[in-house]
Formats: sequence, structure tokens, C-alpha cells
Amino acid sequence: MTAKSVGVGEYRVSSDYLILLTELAFERGISTATLLEGTHLPETFIFQPNIPVGHESALRMIDNFCERAGLDAALEYGKRMTLSKHGALGFAAQYSETMTDAAAKVERYIATRAQLFELEREQDSNSRHLYIRTRFPDSRAGYFLVLAFLSSVESICRALVKEENRGARSMLQIQFDGNFSGQTVLPNCSVYANSPVNCLTWPLDALEGMLPFFNPTLSTLADQELEQALNTVSETNTLAGRVREILNEHLSEMPTVEDVAGMLHMSAATLNRKLKAEQRSFQQIKDDLRYNKAQRLLRDTTFSVDQIADQLGYSDASNFAKAFKAWSGNSPSQYRQQSGN
Repeated sequence: MTAKSVGVGEYRVSSDYLILLTELAFERGISTATLLEGTHLPETFIFQPNIPVGHESALRMIDNFCERAGLDAALEYGKRMTLSKHGALGFAAQYSETMTDAAAKVERYIATRAQLFELEREQDSNSRHLYIRTRFPDSRAGYFLVLAFLSSVESICRALVKEENRGARSMLQIQFDGNFSGQTVLPNCSVYANSPVNCLTWPLDALEGMLPFFNPTLSTLADQELEQALNTVSETNTLAGRVREILNEHLSEMPTVEDVAGMLHMSAATLNRKLKAEQRSFQQIKDDLRYNKAQRLLRDTTFSVDQIADQLGYSDASNFAKAFKAWSGNSPSQYRQQSGN
């Protein structure tokens, strides 16, 4: 998740999951306007796949759905979270060599799709277990998400294992109230409410062996994309990442350190001190952002130097040209010629 985030909340979840929720809601006669009540989300976000959504907004949207559809709809919602709905993470699992490899990737890279969960794997002599905990206080929407995610993993495991193992019995435990004894959404899976943990359990022998879709080339490509996405997530979760995000949103105006500090509800001195603790500075973040965008605009567009200078918040093209030469050793026009544009 690398695009500009929308909504409110410290943690992020991919808009892909919420767009999927609007599809399920539509089938149940629940309007998008109803889902978005009190979320601080623009209606246009449902047309924007894979953008980060703040967890408070996401939970409010899910709660609006639960109020009208109930918690048991989480099983169907999770089953619809197919491999492709999980983006590169789904493809990394699909093309893994073994289920152990796939599970390790889900545990490592889950934050690239949703920063809402903590996952832990465990194995005994007969079974493999996947435990899940939320990073926020218990709520109806949180319960819904836990059940949906475990339902998704259960369905994906069943699709990935060898054909002769697809009828194996699995077990899904959840910590909240409910009666799922008659559920038919997840065939061959027993769902137990009021359990001490949130956990998915599969028999060990059903998950052994090479996965049928193993592809080392595609697996490596997916891993590389996920590593890049994970680095982006890690940076965004730092103060430097938040400063960079703000500057990127207001690049043409290029706010001062005082402006950005005010947006973060702190003084400029506090902001500078905290950035120093992360071994960064406001000027460094600003210069890196301007330089990276300048390179892209010079390489990939036909904008004039004056237009680029304006987009980067410079008062005139000469100041931009001086800065760019200090960064790269070349003038903007020289860089453009070398890049073949």
C-alpha cells in the first residue's frame, strides 16, 4: 500500500477489502451511502483499488454493514477474499513451494495489506494453527474482521492443497458470541464461538507436500514486490514517513516546518527533535521528495522546467535548476537528455 491514505485511524487496511464489502452490501440491499455514514471516507474511494484506509474509518464502515447484515455474514465475506483480493500477498502464497512457505509469507507481509492484525503460527504433532489478534480494542467490527480473515485463509488453504486433501476437516475458533453450528459457507470446517482464542486449525498431513501452483519465478517476483511494499509501510509508520506524506500532499505549496508541525499538533522544535531521533531532518525529507519527483517529471513527462519548478513549490525555475544540479551534478535539461526524454 503506497498511495495516499484516506480516512481516519493509525493503522491501515487496503481499500480492496472495503470495495469487496460494498459488493456484498449491494447484494443485500445496503447502499454505499449507508455504509459510509460517519466514516469520513469520500464516495470516490470505492473506485480506487489498493489505497490505504485508516482503521477507524474502515471499522465504522464494517460496523455499519454488521448492523444490517449481522456477524454471520463475515463467513461469506471472507470466502470472497480470494487470492486475487489479497494482491501480491495472495499471489506470493499461491506460487509458494509449500504451505509452510505460504504461511510464512502471510505472517511476514500481512502489514502490506492490513496493519490490523498480529499473526502467530504454531504446529503440534497432528495440526497446524494460525492465531490472530487485533491491534485495537474489541468491537463488533473487529470480530467481523477476525472471522472474515480466518474464513478467507481457510478457503484459500482448501484451494491450494492437493485435490485429495480438499475434503480434510478444519476447525475455526473465535472468541466472541455466535452460533455457527449450521453454517454451510465453509464446507468441512467446524466453527466454534466463545473460544479462548481466535484460531484456524488444519490437520498437518493435509498441508504437507509441494503446492500444485508452485512457480519459482512468479514467487520471487511477488516476494520482491512485497518487500518493497513492506519497506514503504515501515517508513510510513515513522514520523519521517508522516512528514513525507504531508509534504507530498502539499508539494506545490511546500509548507514550512512550522506548517507541518502544526498539522501534526506539535511545535516545530518538537518535530525537529523527533526527526533527529529517527536520524532524519525536515530539509532532508523535503529535498529527497523534490529530487525524486523532479527526476520522474523530467524523465516521464514533457513538462517544461518552469512547469516542474512550479509543481515542486519553487518561486522560479532558476532556484529549481540550482537545487537540481546540487543534487544530481547535472542541470535539469542535461538530465532529461541523458534519460532519453
